[in-house]
Amino acid sequence: MSKSPLIGTTLLLVAVTVHAQDARTFTGHAGWVGGVSFSPDGQTLATGSADRTVKLWHLATDKELHTLKGHTDAVVAVAFSPDGRYLATASHDGTARVWDPATARELQTLLGHRGAVQAVAFSHDGRMLASGGLDGTIRLWEPTSGVELAVLRGHRSWVNGLAFSSDGETLASVSSDNTVRLWDAPQRVVRAVIHPNAAELRSIAFAPDGKRFAFGTRYGLVKVWESTGREELATLRGHTAEIWAVAFSPDGKTLASGDGDWNRPGDIRLWDTATWKEQPGLRHTGEVLSLSFAAKAPLLAAGSWDKTVKVWDLSGKR
Repeated sequence: MSKSPLIGTTLLLVAVTVHAQDARTFTGHAGWVGGVSFSPDGQTLATGSADRTVKLWHLATDKELHTLKGHTDAVVAVAFSPDGRYLATASHDGTARVWDPATARELQTLLGHRGAVQAVAFSHDGRMLASGGLDGTIRLWEPTSGVELAVLRGHRSWVNGLAFSSDGETLASVSSDNTVRLWDAPQRVVRAVIHPNAAELRSIAFAPDGKRFAFGTRYGLVKVWESTGREELATLRGHTAEIWAVAFSPDGKTLASGDGDWNRPGDIRLWDTATWKEQPGLRHTGEVLSLSFAAKAPLLAAGSWDKTVKVWDLSGKR
């Protein structure tokens, strides 16, 4: 996900409060929160912000562990590696970076994109990191060394979202050129190009079993396709604004999608993936820009334009 930079000038005091629907609210960022990601062990939440920082939160105590500094513009996406040893970040400063979340130390600065980097995603084994940017390219990296492995070209506009399938064989990308591209990750060639006729595509996520993926669009539609790109499975309606984030629950039974405009609260809609019927949803206090499910607990995090992150316990909804 990416928005225009809005850099605050005064840091807020860190606080955690409890709101309706079992939400915990994390404050401390001085700009909108464009990326959220739970660590694989469920103990840490990473949040990336337009204030140019990444914060790591200890979920058992709701305390801030570290603030990662180094980016020189908005941080718009964050992703933990599958083993939790690394954290990748994407920024409007034109770089992706790799960090050691245990020590808050920057390990690699990945240079090559021309313009803002919009998205980052690790492969299932953590040996490959993909980044996508405003230059329309996807770059593949070896995250521990920072070596660039390949540049994937084909999109004619911004790459807004990336997702690897669970087997690591497919990398999916969405773009403002109104296409989804499915790449053979090992061979680094395109397998399929989908033209969903849905205007700009903002976000994408694979289901845990790798058999389908969902993507969000500029004009409020969520579309679900099977993983080869041959068949559309569902079009989900109900949102009234841009869908900046989509995420599947770890058991694959729920799809979450988040929307909003800068001047109004955002909606998080929850969909039953067996029937694609909408379930009772959640309301944020600001535009929803990013979503992440925890792997080992029924938790859903959402970052927002209003500089906050909310975490919901969905155990009563599942």
